[in-house]
Amino acid sequence: MKSKKFWTYQFKSFLPIFIFYLLLLGLIKLLATLYYLPKSFFWDTFRFSFPLLVIWFLVNSYQSHKRVQVITKEKGISVNNPIEAQLLHNYQLHQRTAECTIHDLNNQQKEQLDRIEMYSHEIKNSLTSLQAATENSDPVPSKTVLRAVFQANYHLDMLLNDERLAMTKNDLDFEWINLQKLIIEILKQNSSLFISRQLVPQLDNLSNILVLTDRKWLRFCINQLLSNAIKYSPNDSTIYFNWVNNNLQIIDHGIGIKSSDLPRIYDNGFSGKNGHQTIKSTGMGLYLVKKISSQLNFSLKISSKAGHGTNANLHFPGNNVKKG
Repeated sequence: MKSKKFWTYQFKSFLPIFIFYLLLLGLIKLLATLYYLPKSFFWDTFRFSFPLLVIWFLVNSYQSHKRVQVITKEKGISVNNPIEAQLLHNYQLHQRTAECTIHDLNNQQKEQLDRIEMYSHEIKNSLTSLQAATENSDPVPSKTVLRAVFQANYHLDMLLNDERLAMTKNDLDFEWINLQKLIIEILKQNSSLFISRQLVPQLDNLSNILVLTDRKWLRFCINQLLSNAIKYSPNDSTIYFNWVNNNLQIIDHGIGIKSSDLPRIYDNGFSGKNGHQTIKSTGMGLYLVKKISSQLNFSLKISSKAGHGTNANLHFPGNNVKKG
């Protein structure tokens, strides 16, 4: 943009401010006359304020001119005045924001597709192992069928809840839930695993405890924490469900978690060294539970020591707990 044209539009844009300044000086002159103030009062006001106004105008004009030059040089776009330059600048900011948003959405979509592929692969593995068992043994042992069906159902449930989690804000139904009854329902659902592994559940201090939250998502969280406890517990051991100071504790005496793994157990896809030593894991369970708890009214904390088991805590705020 030519300098002459730039300064013409710059003066035009500055004109309202200059008119306001003159009106303000006129008001000061009027007040000085009405109150018989010395003439030097008005002229001192003008003498000290006008240079500041000029300096502000020059600095503002310089910055506008530099901005116009940068925009014109980078984009090769011709602008005719500072207003057009500012509009173009704003447009480019919005464009960059939109590009970042699209980039983030593409990354989220890629992660989602990767998770779907991972879950599908695990389900396929379960069905393949079952198919291999039918080819090598007739009849197939019920434990083998049960294990394959449980693993397929587990990963399918993870996949569905991973998809639903994106819509939880519009799909929440808070109610008072009897915690002991809910845990018993979950234990019945997993009873065949307890029997096959000779595991014993023990419930303490849960009688008449009511918590206010979403039943579906709380059930998923407890079931996921229980699944981890079952997977990593030795046969013929006890899994504890305790209620202590508004905390639901799910405690096992399994292989535990190495201290080096603890900071990353909530990461997407992280399964840890101990997890790889026993059962193949997607590393999504604790990630989803942590994500759900952050969107609801309870929190998750895991404490563990390698070789000494794991304590999973769901903490509920006091005003969301009562006895019924």
